[in-house]
Amino acid sequence: MKNLMRWALTLVLASITFMAQAQTQSQLEKDLADLRAWMRNKANQGDSITRAEWPNIKREFNIKTQNLEQGSSKLSQQSKEEYSSIKTRYRSWEQQNEERYGQPLNREEAARWEKELTGTNNIMHLKANQMRPAFVQFLEAVRGQRSRWSLRDWDYAEHVYLQLSDRKQQVLQQMNNSDKMKVAALQVEFNTLRKSRDAKDLYENMREKR
Repeated sequence: MKNLMRWALTLVLASITFMAQAQTQSQLEKDLADLRAWMRNKANQGDSITRAEWPNIKREFNIKTQNLEQGSSKLSQQSKEEYSSIKTRYRSWEQQNEERYGQPLNREEAARWEKELTGTNNIMHLKANQMRPAFVQFLEAVRGQRSRWSLRDWDYAEHVYLQLSDRKQQVLQQMNNSDKMKVAALQVEFNTLRKSRDAKDLYENMREKR
């Protein structure tokens, strides 16, 4: 009787272990599928990733690969090879972006751009009713000057944009609906202009390499 109970207990434990391993592998396969889709989405964005977006992308990759790194030994051989391939592609892409965004902005130059594009060096002290005029002035300057800007100039313009956007979020509840809608439209326009410049540079670089 004792032997029978011992055998039954062993069988139950083995079943539980098998189910746990199967569940872990299933979750890892789901994580891999999620990573695959994420990488495909980022690849479709090409070189339109901005300086502001890059730190978040690196964090996303680390989060999405955390479980896969810990449990990669439980993946099938085919999945292991795919995961390794995705990591290789990402590291190559990461190196390119690190080279591009590795140079920090100069503080004095950033202050000059803030003044030139918005008329003030106190963006973080703008009041709610000043956000719309500040964004309007900013976008008018961007439209008028962007054809002469280098990618580095765009980095400084994006710095000013992020300052404005941060301040907008801080005073958003005090802004009226009309100003909210106008500022949101101007934010969309800036991001469109920035990404169109990146796409243009990518195209020109490809032509030069031919």
